[in-house]
Amino acid sequence: MKLAYIEDDADARTLFIEQLTEEGFVCEGFGGAEEFLRVAAPGGYDLLIIDIRLPKMDGVKLLRRLREKGILPPAILITAFNSLDYAREALNSNANYLLEKPFSFATLTRVIARVLKAPRSLQDRVDRGLGTLALTKREAEIARLLLKGLSNKEIADIATISEPTVKQYVTQIFDKARVRSRGEFFSWIFPV
Repeated sequence: MKLAYIEDDADARTLFIEQLTEEGFVCEGFGGAEEFLRVAAPGGYDLLIIDIRLPKMDGVKLLRRLREKGILPPAILITAFNSLDYAREALNSNANYLLEKPFSFATLTRVIARVLKAPRSLQDRVDRGLGTLALTKREAEIARLLLKGLSNKEIADIATISEPTVKQYVTQIFDKARVRSRGEFFSWIFPV
């Protein structure tokens, strides 16, 4: 389980990252929104923990920007100022939980467990599955079209490439996923 902890308070960030690591999480810390945006990619993290009060770009704006870029893992927003306005902003930015400071490590782990237990979006499952395959940008584009159930001809039209080129990409994608058919690929992305 890979977490991103975005918090400008270096002491708090370091403390919680150390404790989360001891609990078995892979946790990376970031001091601000811009720093995280440089590495953020679909499927890169299982959970985001974001302080609302960040320098330059606040946590709500960061989360909105991530969602616009198709980065959809569950997110916990943390704040020292819990108010109706913050709660509304958090919900409108598709946060999964708003956690008020100060909080204990035990509280944080309970919230993490609760958020991770909730069903994930289909888009997050696709991002996570494709993220494990080390696909090129074009392969990822073709894979997403495959998962929509489009034919090779439809994919060729949308991607403005030839059908033989689509077949070549599909073969490469199947090889990376170690599957032999569209049905197997779909089942690989959405395991039962």
